[in-house]
Amino acid sequence: MRTTVRDSVPGEQVDAIDFTRTGPGTLAGRYLRCYWQPAFRALDIAPGRSKPARVMSEDLTVYRGESGEPHVVAFRCAHRGTQLSTGWVEGDDLRCFYHGWKYNSAGQCIEQPAEPEPFCDRIKIRSYPTREYLGLVFAYLGDGEPPVFPRYSAYEGDGIVEVGPCAAAPVNFFNRIDNGPDTAHLKFVHSPFLDRMGIPSVESVETEFGVKTSTRFPNGWLNETFLIMPNVTLFPGRPRAAGDDVSTDQLAWVVPVDDEHYRFVQVSVTKGSDGPSGRFENLTPTAPEIGATVTAGYARVKDFLQRPDIFEIQDCVSQAGQGTFAPRDQEHLGRSDAGVVLLRKIWERELQRLATGKPLTEWRVPDGLVANMGRQRTAEDLQSAVPG
Repeated sequence: MRTTVRDSVPGEQVDAIDFTRTGPGTLAGRYLRCYWQPAFRALDIAPGRSKPARVMSEDLTVYRGESGEPHVVAFRCAHRGTQLSTGWVEGDDLRCFYHGWKYNSAGQCIEQPAEPEPFCDRIKIRSYPTREYLGLVFAYLGDGEPPVFPRYSAYEGDGIVEVGPCAAAPVNFFNRIDNGPDTAHLKFVHSPFLDRMGIPSVESVETEFGVKTSTRFPNGWLNETFLIMPNVTLFPGRPRAAGDDVSTDQLAWVVPVDDEHYRFVQVSVTKGSDGPSGRFENLTPTAPEIGATVTAGYARVKDFLQRPDIFEIQDCVSQAGQGTFAPRDQEHLGRSDAGVVLLRKIWERELQRLATGKPLTEWRVPDGLVANMGRQRTAEDLQSAVPG
């Protein structure tokens, strides 16, 4: 049975299970590991190179073979435990820097140069199913066979694909997850762009893909956001200006680095343009770094209104202001928090199912949802809704 929440009960708390801890063996970590997660930005690793990565408190080695194929294996060599990313890529294999032990992409040791009687067949490190897609290197970090790799067909056609810098924000990932269906913040956090639109009404509904939140403003403008369980958000395309045919669809994963940091891994597809949007070019300092200076009192949000990532900066400030872990036991939720309450109920339900061995919900993203995103906000909507 799907759930619709138009009004939450003031004071209602939904956080009986810890959503925030995602390291190996934790309940939330086991749940997120049931899904493919982006581990690295593809353009940041060239053929024949290896680099360290950290996802959900788990250290990994990401390397790209000389063939160009990406691979993800364990962080340390099984011999003396040194960091494998400091070694050398040879073909599609990885050789340890310390004593030259060599591993193939399946994690099997295939050479032990200093051993007069090699025992390679007894040595294997963990490897992870890996896919490159939409400018990202994905890995399946769970146990057993991975699920079917999710595809977003509307992002695969015409358009300019750009991937954000994926900087780590110094707060727990669930601060950001909560922010998705919390659309009552739009008028305030995203001032001055949306502050003239008035106080919206919010309705959230559980769907076959996760949570759809509809936010209607007094002028009639309807804003819809889509949270694909467990940690993906779709942002509908929006023309750059009234009468402009150029629009950008955005897809983002909220990926824990560890319990105190997350990465907002964002892919943008711009249609109707002959070149990149420039949204992610030369963005230094990063949005999380700017957010930290604002919460520390050294800068103000309005000092950065001309940055193309201003909405991301504003969100970073509001989430960092909650602390590393949002103080949910001290919250006083109101009727505008309908989406937040629904999302937490779904997460709690799914984690309870995982803990008791019951089947998890099989979330499904219909092609029509993604394909129609760019038609949900017309230039006329934008002109009437957002102050020029």
